[in-house]
Formats: sequence, structure tokens, C-alpha cells
Amino acid sequence: MREKKARPEDQSYLSKGVFSFLITLCLCLVVTAVLGCVGALREHVRVLYVHSCFFIFLVSVELVVGVGGAVISAWVGGGSELRTHFYRNSTDEFEVAKHRTYWDKMQSENKCCGVDGPLDYSILHRDIPPSCCARAYPLRDGGARRQLHATCLSERTFYNRGCEDVLRLRKAVKGNIFIFTGIIFTCLEVLCLGLAIWLALTIRRERRKLQANLQAHFET
Repeated sequence: MREKKARPEDQSYLSKGVFSFLITLCLCLVVTAVLGCVGALREHVRVLYVHSCFFIFLVSVELVVGVGGAVISAWVGGGSELRTHFYRNSTDEFEVAKHRTYWDKMQSENKCCGVDGPLDYSILHRDIPPSCCARAYPLRDGGARRQLHATCLSERTFYNRGCEDVLRLRKAVKGNIFIFTGIIFTCLEVLCLGLAIWLALTIRRERRKLQANLQAHFET
């Protein structure tokens, strides 16, 4: 079970969970916006109060999830799992092929090589794969690919950055974007919450004034 959790490819389940949460949150925002529009157009105080309660709930959930996600991300990390996956020794041909395919895809997409750099392959007594070479990997297996791969190794034009640093940098950028977007949405939601409460209080005040004026008119 622990080995299964340590696999980097299983992190896609976490991404699906985050995506599902964002979809649910967007649907809740749509429902809240509809309630606000109905309450404002019909000047219905109770609907506006329900709208405000929905906003308070959403802001609370976003704050809890944001803080919890930041803490879990800082605590769990990802470098150790990536390193364990890279240096994992397996004799099963299917696992070896799956391992090679996973790292070829990661290195070609992120333009990196190994965990800390190309020297990781010398530690394992392996040649640097074509996926670390920008010109060799896109070609199909054949003489041209082998020649470009050999040229890449002799001229040392392979990727020098390790995948751990590249992924950590991308994770930090995505985290900053997420935090910045969350702050903007939270500010907008707090502003809408204040407007909804102000509108409900204003409608109630105007209705009381109207009732007082009508009562005074009928008494006279």
C-alpha cells in the first residue's frame, strides 16, 4: 500500500479530486448568484439573507481548503517520492517498460533529465536516454535517432536540469497563481456579501418607512 502511494503517477487522482472540488464550488457560486439576483429583483429580504449565508459558507470552505492545502503541500512535498520512483529496482519486464515510459514522458515534456541531473544515470550505470535529448527523442527508433542520440551524448547537449527542480518550480508557480486567484475571489465574495446584507437592510428600512407613512396617512 505504501509503495502504491509513493508512485508519482497516482497523484493524478489528487488532481481529479481538486478539479471535482472546483466544479462543485463553481456550481455553488452559480446557485448563490441566482439567489442574489432573485432577491435583489424581487426585493425579497429572506432570499437575500439566504444568499448571504451561502456566501459566508463558501468563504469559510475556501479558507479552510486553501489553508489546509497549503499545509499539506508543504508537509508532503514530492521530491522523495520522485527519487524513490527513479531509483526503484525491478526485475519485471512490464514494470521496467512502464518505468521507462513514465520517465521518458516526464523528461521530454519538462525538458529535464534524471532527478537531480544527468549524473543520476551514471549512478545507476545506465546511458542517458534519448528523452534527455531535444533532437533525438521526437524521432522514431532507427538509425537517425541513434545517430542524434550519440551526437547528443558526445557533445553533451542533453538537458542539464533535474526533474525535481523543474517540477518544484512549476509547483511553486501554480501555487502562487492559486493563492492570488483565491485572494481575488475571496475579496469579491466578501464584497458581494456586504452588498447583499446592505441591500437587505435597506429594503427592510424602506419598507418600515413606507408602512409608517401609510399608517400615519390612514390615521390622519
